[in-house]
Amino acid sequence: MAVSGVISAEVLGGRGGRTHSGLGPLDVPRPGGGGGAVPSAPARLGPRRRLMPSDVDSEDFWAEFMKRPDAKVAYAAQKRLQEKKRLWLEERRAIEERGERRKVVADALEEAPADTKKLIAPMFHIRIVEHFLWEVYDESLKNKRSFVDRLRKDPKVHSELLNFRENFQAGGEARMEDLEKQMQAINHSIAVEEARKKTTLPSPIDIHTLKDLLEYAQQCKYEGNEKYREGLYEEALFIYSQGDEAMKRWKVDAHLKNEQKWLRDNHLACLKNKSQAALNLELFQTALDAANAALQLDVEDHKAWYRKVQAEKGLGKFKEAEESLARLEDVAQWCPDRRGILRDCEVERKRLKYAKAKNKVNTQEMLGRAFEAGVFSLDRERELEEATKSLEAPVHKVGHKIDQEKARAKPLKPLEDPKPLERKIQLTAALAGDLMDELAEAYKQKWFQERVRKCARDSGFERSVFLMRLKDVAFEVQKPVLEKWGFDGNEQGVREMTAAIRDHASNGQEMPEWLKSKQDRCLEL
Repeated sequence: MAVSGVISAEVLGGRGGRTHSGLGPLDVPRPGGGGGAVPSAPARLGPRRRLMPSDVDSEDFWAEFMKRPDAKVAYAAQKRLQEKKRLWLEERRAIEERGERRKVVADALEEAPADTKKLIAPMFHIRIVEHFLWEVYDESLKNKRSFVDRLRKDPKVHSELLNFRENFQAGGEARMEDLEKQMQAINHSIAVEEARKKTTLPSPIDIHTLKDLLEYAQQCKYEGNEKYREGLYEEALFIYSQGDEAMKRWKVDAHLKNEQKWLRDNHLACLKNKSQAALNLELFQTALDAANAALQLDVEDHKAWYRKVQAEKGLGKFKEAEESLARLEDVAQWCPDRRGILRDCEVERKRLKYAKAKNKVNTQEMLGRAFEAGVFSLDRERELEEATKSLEAPVHKVGHKIDQEKARAKPLKPLEDPKPLERKIQLTAALAGDLMDELAEAYKQKWFQERVRKCARDSGFERSVFLMRLKDVAFEVQKPVLEKWGFDGNEQGVREMTAAIRDHASNGQEMPEWLKSKQDRCLEL
């Protein structure tokens, strides 16, 4: 439904909230200055009238009809069903295509010599290997080269196959899954970078399109504010995002000062409202992106800076939040409500300090409980296995072909159990203390502390999740210390080092006080 006029006045009033110059939750642009009348806000919908046959051909009728709650619910349910069906069909097509490609590659490998078959056969069922072989086969067809000759004589292809085989023998399917995830992450980052390069710049807009755009922006703002007042933050965020997507695609010529200001003010208000709705939903990264986009339009907007502070605090970026808060105080010096804003800044600084201290305490408690429970002990495998089982959800099979895929994906041989611990190195109490000193120094590195805190936050301070994630994070700093002290730089080395320390720093009563203090130091951040 079109909104009359080009740009409306502020949509939100007080309703017991803060004044417009404070740091209240919602923002709307001030009336456009410098010429041009400012029409009033769109009126509320009137009572329904009797349906006429000619109404079904009216655009206004359908726009009005889709505002009905039952129509919105039905439309949303239909969209979800269509999306679910689309994803299922895509998954099914991908599985069928993968099966066809596997058969083609397998037929081509029949002509390969025995040593090549022996190299590939044990890991042929691994998805990343299948994908690599298909790429080699497809490229060979395009270049009219022999697929088997490339496997044997192409140094890059042969080296990659040897690398796959070494990783498969060292870590089984788990290692291959890690390699696949790393490759997917690299491909995703490349795709994102390419998409960013292809992002189209805002296009110039004519006056008639600008009028329609501003009317649409007003409608999004009005409906989003209504949803926000009702506490429907997800719907409000969706509506604000629609307005943002529409407005960032256009730009007004520099000589049209009034029109340029109208578009900027509407876009700025939409971004700030979007950021606030995301904060209420604890979507802190979305809130931060919206706040940064608002600051690109107006770097002196104190409400955008305030949203940015809250988003960075929610993400655990306390240093950046303190810097943004200091910038907000500088901006507030030129605002009419300077005293009120500075008072709010002081309150937010106390909240920021409290959140920072709470985050540190929670992380320390998590590390302490994890260490005492044996995160780095001999029973870590059992702990992690129990945590994995508790987090695994039941797997639902989708159709007969998916069952066949899973059956083919089973390993040829069951994974071997961890090797029994073989103690090659024994440490005296003094040497165990020196080893813990080096571990403590390694744990004090700033990058490691940030990784551990992020790990604790991402796990929601749930012990089972934290145990699983901390293993790989800790090993990055443990490995150099392991190799320096003569232990193997792998899982067996960690177990042997832990056993050597626990000979002296266990929970028994005979542990010296000086050694216990070294153990406690390993837990400090």
